[in-house]
Amino acid sequence: MGRVFDDRHRDRSTEPLPQSTQLLRLLVRVVDSLTSDFDVVELCQQLLEACVEITGAADAGLLLADQRGDLQVLASTTEAPALLELLHCEGPGLRAYRSTSPARVPDLRAAEDLWPEFARAALAAGYRCAYAVPLRLHRDSIGALTIFAAPAAALDHLGPRIGQILADTAAIGIAHHVLLAHSATINAQLPTALNSRVTIEQAKGVLAERGGRDMDLAFELMRAHARATGRRLADIAGDVVEGRVDLRADAAD
Repeated sequence: MGRVFDDRHRDRSTEPLPQSTQLLRLLVRVVDSLTSDFDVVELCQQLLEACVEITGAADAGLLLADQRGDLQVLASTTEAPALLELLHCEGPGLRAYRSTSPARVPDLRAAEDLWPEFARAALAAGYRCAYAVPLRLHRDSIGALTIFAAPAAALDHLGPRIGQILADTAAIGIAHHVLLAHSATINAQLPTALNSRVTIEQAKGVLAERGGRDMDLAFELMRAHARATGRRLADIAGDVVEGRVDLRADAAD
C-alpha cells in the first residue's frame, strides 16, 4: 500500500491550524492506517514531515537501532548527505537513545566542547539548535528522533512534546510492522524495517546515476510512483534496483 494517510479531508484553507488541531488530525490518520497493511518507511517519513510542519523546525531525522544496537537512518526530511551524516554523529540523538530521555541543545555553538563533530557539522548545515527524543517501546528505547531548527532556541516548549508524541507513534508503528509472530521479539525483528531502507538507498543511487538527478529528487520520484500505483515504497525500490521498472519515463512526463 503506497499511501499511509488519507488526506482527502485535510483543511485546504490558507489559515494555519493550531498545533493541537494539526497533531490530533495526524494521530487520527495514523491510527486509521495501523488497522490495515501499511508502509512503515512511508509512515515514518510522513511523521517527520508533519513534525517539521507543526513545530516550525527546519529538518528532522529518525534513527532505528539494528540488532547490534547501532543506529541507522530509517527516515529523514531530506536526503541531503549533510543531514544523513549529521544524524550518525555523536550527539543528542545518540544520547536520547542511550538514556531514553530527551536531549536538548538550544544553541549548538555552546555544544562544541561536548559534541565537537556534531556541532560543527550542524552549524555548517545552517542549524543553530537541535532536540532529540527517544523512540520508546515500553521501558526500552529502539531509536531516536532528532529535530533541527535554524534559529537558536527556536523550538518552544510544545515542540519537544510534539516530537516525543510523534516519536512514540513511530515506535508503535514500527513495532506493529515487525511483530510477525507471538514468539518473535522486537529486537530480533527490527532489521526487517531497516532492510526496506537499505533497498531504498540502493534505488536512490541507481536513479541518481541513471537520470543525473540528486538524491532528494530520486527519493521523491519513488514516493510519487508508490502513491500513484498503491504499492509499497520498498517494493518500488526493489524493482528499480533489479531493473524491473524504469522511472526515468515518469520523470520526463
